Amino acid sequence: MITETATVVAVNGDRVTVSASVKTACGSCQAADDCGTSAVAKAFSPKQQTFDLVSPLPLKAGDLVTLGIPEAHLLSASWMMYVVPLLVLIGSALTLTELTELHELLVFLVSGGFTWLAFQWVSNRLQRRRNGRYEPVIVSKINHVSTPAE
Repeated sequence: MITETATVVAVNGDRVTVSASVKTACGSCQAADDCGTSAVAKAFSPKQQTFDLVSPLPLKAGDLVTLGIPEAHLLSASWMMYVVPLLVLIGSALTLTELTELHELLVFLVSGGFTWLAFQWVSNRLQRRRNGRYEPVIVSKINHVSTPAE
């Protein structure tokens, strides 16, 4: 299970809203200060991601929780979103090149259209199957360690 720490922002019955910081791979890279990709990632990436989840635990605003999502679910969704459109792009380009006399630019445009349609189909399919399979769940509450007053 892939886990991440989040903060409870609001509680409404058994539903809670949690906020987690978005971390990029550039944040842990030693060359991040000298890299253009890191500058772009810092400029355009959102800083907080919020989720509205059902909580199996009694929580209050300000609590820290561990969110988790099974690796298999994340990998299957990633495979569908990246590999399926890529295969459609390659397959449609090869098929159009072999079976038609279209100019390369038209092959590129038609293949791009098929790829966009495949991406939309996968996206709609994943959203219809949104029964909690691809959403994070609250795994545990993180207890705060209080320091003794001096």
